[in-house]
Amino acid sequence: MGGSGSGTWYRWSKKTVVEDGLTLDLFKLVREKAIIPGKHVRGSLTWWNNRTDEERASISYEADLIDPYAAWVRLHYHRDGTPEDYKVRMAVTYPHYGGMRWWFVCPANGSRVAKLHLPPGGNLFASRAAYRLGYNSQQESPMFRYLSQAQDIRRRLGGSTCIDEWFPKKPKGMHWKTYEKLQAKCELYEQRCNSMAAQRFGGMF
Repeated sequence: MGGSGSGTWYRWSKKTVVEDGLTLDLFKLVREKAIIPGKHVRGSLTWWNNRTDEERASISYEADLIDPYAAWVRLHYHRDGTPEDYKVRMAVTYPHYGGMRWWFVCPANGSRVAKLHLPPGGNLFASRAAYRLGYNSQQESPMFRYLSQAQDIRRRLGGSTCIDEWFPKKPKGMHWKTYEKLQAKCELYEQRCNSMAAQRFGGMF
C-alpha cells in the first residue's frame, strides 16, 4: 500500500505544471455527487483529453464521509503497471457564516487542500505545494497570459477563441450584467495583448 513515505513528491521539478497531470477537485466531486458527505460510496473517475475526447486515465475510489472526524477517501489504480492503494484522510472546518466545509488532508505534507494532484511520473495524489507545481499561465509571458485569459472568456461563452472574430453572443440564461462584465474583461485583455504584441513585433498589430 502506498503512503507518504513512498512518494516522490519531494524531488519534483518546479517546471512541472498542474495541467500536465490529473487533479481531484473535492468541491467538484461533492457537487457531482461522486463523494457524498454523510455517506459511504464507491465508484470510478475518468479523465478525458479535451482535444481528442480520448480517455487519459481512470481510477477507482471509495469514500467514507459518515463520521466527519474519521473520514477518508481510498484511491486505487495502476501506475506504470504498479498497483497503488492508499487512503487520503479528510478534514472539516466550520466557516463563520455557517455550515461545514470538507477538505483533503495532503498525504505528503498534511495540509488541508481542496485539490490533490498526480503529475506525470508521480505515484500519490498530493497537494500542489507538496509537488511544487505551477500553472501553465505562470510559465507564459504577460502577452500570452493576457491572450489566454481572453480566450478563456470566449471559450466560457461558447464562442471562437480567435480574438479577431466577433465577441460571442450572450448564452441563454446568463444575466446581462455578468455578460457585460466578461465582455469588458475580455476587451481589456485583448487590448493589452495587442499592445504588447505591437511593441514586441514592431507595430505589426
